[in-house]
Formats: sequence, structure tokens, C-alpha cells
Amino acid sequence: MPESWNTQEQGVRLPERVRSLRSVVIQVLVLLGLWLLFSGHYDFFHISLGIFSVVLILVLNRNLNRVRLYPGDVHRDLRPFRVFTYAFWLLKEIVLAALQVARIVLSPKMPVDPSLLEFYSELPNAGSQTILANSITLTPGTLTVDISEGTFLVHALTDASSRSLVEGIMPARVAALYGGEENGEVSHVNVTKSAEA
Repeated sequence: MPESWNTQEQGVRLPERVRSLRSVVIQVLVLLGLWLLFSGHYDFFHISLGIFSVVLILVLNRNLNRVRLYPGDVHRDLRPFRVFTYAFWLLKEIVLAALQVARIVLSPKMPVDPSLLEFYSELPNAGSQTILANSITLTPGTLTVDISEGTFLVHALTDASSRSLVEGIMPARVAALYGGEENGEVSHVNVTKSAEA
């Protein structure tokens, strides 16, 4: 077997060059599709401008996978199909959380019980930690305040807002995007409630 082939416990992986080409093709299709969708113009000039923009983005970001944000950070490829399913799941969670926050705000009693939630999650790399932090912040009622070596500090508007984090639902879904051994398990949970007036 050639040395350029990587093996894992689950079997033989594709050669690095094939995986790289597949990644570039997927990026081109996604970026060009988004360009066409958002521009709304399908004439030669706008499509050419879109192709130029996609090529420019790919050139500027070609070394991005080699960047290590901290010692021990490893590169893992995202699984494209899992990204789409995660995006739809996250959209559903955002809508449900928005309805929950709207109900709280419109309630005469304003049943807000803010807290700071600190937890550690076993995620494969800095990219997965960034995805989790941004997903938390996108979900109404929660805000990522800090990340430090896998430990997250999150502000939650209510106990219900932080439930999917404490139960490990969202971290597990983020870990599944990479398909590695890590499962996003949440541990070392510390909840600090605000002092009552």
C-alpha cells in the first residue's frame, strides 16, 4: 500500500490527494451555489464574478487546514452530509429557543433565571469547539462567553436554555460532524446562579 494512504481502525481511507480534491470540489459547489442563490443574477457578468470570488476564496484559504490553534490540535475533515443534517437540526433548535424566549419576554412575570454554566466537552479540535461556541451563541437564550482548552463558559437565560448543553445533546452532534472517537461528552459541569435581589 502506498505511504500516502492513511489507515484507521475503521478501515482504509482515501489517498490524501483524492480527499483534498473532493474537498475543493465540494467547496466550489457550495460557494458558487450560495453566490447564485444570494445574487439572484444569472447573466455572464455576475456568474463570472461569482467564479472569480470562489477562486479567490479558495486561494486565500488554501493553507487554513494546516493552522494549529493550540498544541495538540489536529485536523479532521467535516463530513458533508452530517453538516447539512446538523444545519437543519440547529435551525430547528434556534426556532424552538426563539419561541421559548419570546414566551418569557411576553409573560407578565418575566420568569428569567440567568446563570453562568461552565462545562468541559471532549471535542476533536479547535474547529469543532468553534462550531459548538457559535451554535450556542446563535441559539436564543444562550451566549458563549469564553472557551479555554475545551472548557466553555456560557450565559443562559433560563435552566431550559442550558438543558441541551448539560445533557450533551449539542456537543455530541458537533462531535458527530467529524466522525471521530470523541463523542462530545460533557463533564465538570458548574452552574452559577445570579444573586436574587
